[in-house]
Amino acid sequence: MFSAGHVDSATLRAARVVGVVCAILFVSPVALSLAFPQAFFFPPYHAVYERLLGAMLLSLALGLLLALRDPVRNAGVYAVVGLVSGFLAGSVAYSLIADGADPLHWFVQVPLLSAVSIALVVTYTRLRRPHPVVTRIVIAAVLLLPLVLYAHDLVYAAFVR
Repeated sequence: MFSAGHVDSATLRAARVVGVVCAILFVSPVALSLAFPQAFFFPPYHAVYERLLGAMLLSLALGLLLALRDPVRNAGVYAVVGLVSGFLAGSVAYSLIADGADPLHWFVQVPLLSAVSIALVVTYTRLRRPHPVVTRIVIAAVLLLPLVLYAHDLVYAAFVR
């Protein structure tokens, strides 16, 4: 069984602060999208997808808040939510390049999701030392994400449209 070792109280407090701040940042687009839909959604606006995205962001926030009780034992939550938010940032960036979406996303959504992702992954690495193989898999997944999205677009265009 993996032993996390001793984590000092300052690191635990910092992990809890990061969890709360990132949870708030996940909730903020849900509220701000009502006032600034062009910064968070992609036209043509579709209420079903907007609700799905809101539900996903709220569940990520709730997962982080539930992990606060014992950040060392729940360090994987920080890692997974960080990976999810990094993938979201990458997919938004890909959509901006491939689909020519509103450039406001470059200044709002991409930095927000990227900052959350970086903060959570750095916090995870402070709580636990990740295995080198896992680190390589995550790096490869993030780097290959644009190719996967492009391949998806090609298959979608060939079979669905």
